[in-house]
Amino acid sequence: MKTYQTPVRVAWLPFCLLTLVLALLLAACGNASTDTGTAPSVPSADASSTATPGSTPVAQNTPTATSVANTGTSKPTLPLTAIRMVDKNNGWALTASSILKTVDAGAHWKDVTPANAGLNQSAKGDFLSGQYAWIAVPPANQQGGAGIAILRTSDGGSNWQSSKINDPLVSIPDVPHFLNGQEGWLEASSTPGAGHAGSDIWHSSDGGQSWSKIASNAQNNGLRLGHVTGISFKDALTGIATGDLGAGADNSFPSIALTHDGGHNWKIISLPHVLGGFEVSTSATLPPVFIGNVVLLPVRFTTRDNRDFGMLYRSTNGGNNWFPTNAVENLLATTMYVQDANHIWATNSQNGKVYRSVDGGNNWSATSNSAYSMAAFSFIDASNGWGISSKQLLQPAAPGTVATDQKLMRTTDGGATWQQINYTISS
Repeated sequence: MKTYQTPVRVAWLPFCLLTLVLALLLAACGNASTDTGTAPSVPSADASSTATPGSTPVAQNTPTATSVANTGTSKPTLPLTAIRMVDKNNGWALTASSILKTVDAGAHWKDVTPANAGLNQSAKGDFLSGQYAWIAVPPANQQGGAGIAILRTSDGGSNWQSSKINDPLVSIPDVPHFLNGQEGWLEASSTPGAGHAGSDIWHSSDGGQSWSKIASNAQNNGLRLGHVTGISFKDALTGIATGDLGAGADNSFPSIALTHDGGHNWKIISLPHVLGGFEVSTSATLPPVFIGNVVLLPVRFTTRDNRDFGMLYRSTNGGNNWFPTNAVENLLATTMYVQDANHIWATNSQNGKVYRSVDGGNNWSATSNSAYSMAAFSFIDASNGWGISSKQLLQPAAPGTVATDQKLMRTTDGGATWQQINYTISS
């Protein structure tokens, strides 16, 4: 989640796409790159994992741009794993192995992936505008050793530069978070076990050319959230980290961590109890959206009788104080897309319907009688939006299973009706 001139939450897909799909695309492209999580064709500026909090990031060498050739060649139409539209025509998307751009509302996509980028199904992108984008690429096996590659562009994908974060924690639970073309953060995490995972917060002040580690939940800096699920920043100083305390912790009160010094130090804040008198068994907070001083925070929780709920907490003073909105059973907090302080969309995990709130999450209603099973949304205003639809993505089968029912959808009436886009991809 992020703060833009028009606040937008980029919703990313919680699924694995899969070796088979990636192999098909690589074969079609004739590109036999080794998936190391780096971009070998672009000299990289390494960020050391031993950087001390407060240190000034210094690039060890100057990254060199690599261009993307436009051949117009048709490519296999593979499932999208993420989408971010910046206006009615222009937008970005990811597949398991490609970075894509559109200028015609998603009907046609151009592959702007730099050579040997090493993308995989775990890559996550932050698309600040039609020009600025950052893609974080962890090792494909999520087992560590290779660090995290950061690809960045400032000219809409015509040229890319790369840098590398040498952190042994190589899982990426959330997208990079850039406030502008220079200042951004990234969380690196280990795989959670028993509700706890190692988490490091990295910061860049030069557009992602170099990175410094500024906080870790292994340090005594207040970042004690069990498994840190992500971060969001309002400005250069104020930010929120979210988490899942895990089994054995007091989950009746969801928790966040608040920083006022750019992420170096954090203070745990327990949120008020959820409305409705539910006996909460487990809960987790997810990265919020800042809209000025208003903050909307998605929360998921499970009751002691195994019922799942999604809801929003709301703050009007930058995250210092919070109050809960109404919880909705089977509403997937992981799919919530916040367009502004009032308009939010999410998917119901049981019936697949799209739900919408027009009052900041206090009340929700199904937008239509049809089930679209949206796993990700991107809205540019209260009416115009895109969604990636797949029941298999919301309820994935065994690892390695290809999501064969994936579709790209569009709405022009706030989600009441959706039309499928039969898109194409070209290089």
